[in-house]
Amino acid sequence: MTQSGKNALMKIVRGEKSARATTDDLQSLLLQIVFALLMIFIIAYFIFVEETKKERAEQVLDLNRQKLVLALEKTVENRRIKYGLNALMTQGTDGSRVFDAASHVRGGSLSLAPAAAKAFSAGSAAAFHDYSDAEKLRKSWEEEVMEASGVGELGDEEKTWLENAISERIEAVRLDARGVQRALAARLQESLIESSSDFGSIDDANALAEAIKKKSLEMIKKEIGAEVLP
Repeated sequence: MTQSGKNALMKIVRGEKSARATTDDLQSLLLQIVFALLMIFIIAYFIFVEETKKERAEQVLDLNRQKLVLALEKTVENRRIKYGLNALMTQGTDGSRVFDAASHVRGGSLSLAPAAAKAFSAGSAAAFHDYSDAEKLRKSWEEEVMEASGVGELGDEEKTWLENAISERIEAVRLDARGVQRALAARLQESLIESSSDFGSIDDANALAEAIKKKSLEMIKKEIGAEVLP
């Protein structure tokens, strides 16, 4: 407030009749009061606008995250179907997935039903092909997720979150595919142990175990026409 404004205000407060404020003093005082109120309004308005922008950005982030999660889960299911996992594994009431290898092994050899055999051989071969090129696999996941989500360009925070989420899902699917192969191999080993005489005169227990393990993995490899997942 200017000095003349202060003087005018003091005259009014004191009620000094003999020293009335001039018209200019009063107008100056009113203008300063109006300006002060206007500044308060402007500051409050910009604070409101910034808060609104922040809330809107958070809402968009949450919505994008939800779309990405749904697209990611859809991609996971597509991969599980591609690798034959949904045809071979059953889902328990707690959501966990299990594979009954014992029902697919008879007399030291694989005994899968036609549909299961096709899912296992084609799916395992596809999994080996995909996981042989980690960078290409990750890129294909990202493209599939982004296309399914319909989300545009991602911010840095969303990119980091999506990269980590994709890495987790890729590894989870790999472990399931590998688990099916290893479970069958393990069941084959049990069955082969029962007929260990087929391995000739291997007297050393460790050597016999290695020979049985190698034989079981070779049988799995022959079934799928590709290497077993590491």
